Amino acid sequence: MSETICASSCVSVKNVALLRDTMLESLRADGAIVIDIAGVTDADLSLIQLLAALRVSAADAGREVRLRTPVPAPVAALLDRAGFLAAPTPQDLDFWFHGERAQ
Repeated sequence: MSETICASSCVSVKNVALLRDTMLESLRADGAIVIDIAGVTDADLSLIQLLAALRVSAADAGREVRLRTPVPAPVAALLDRAGFLAAPTPQDLDFWFHGERAQ
């Protein structure tokens, strides 16, 4: 069984705590953790940091975490600007883009 967590359209350092709390709660449950960020139109690095931390924590707990859909364009642009896509691993491409980075 999996749990889906939906992010708001704007995720920034001002409001990321609620999303963080929901993700921490999901780590206490069983099953895969699915994150829905398809509706994110505005984000800062706090979203990327939170998702990166969740991936590590989930892996340490033997849990799977995945995005419901490939990242939306605003998040892909943020990843690119922040340098996360300079040399992505296959695991990164699978997580963020479900396989291949969109051109």
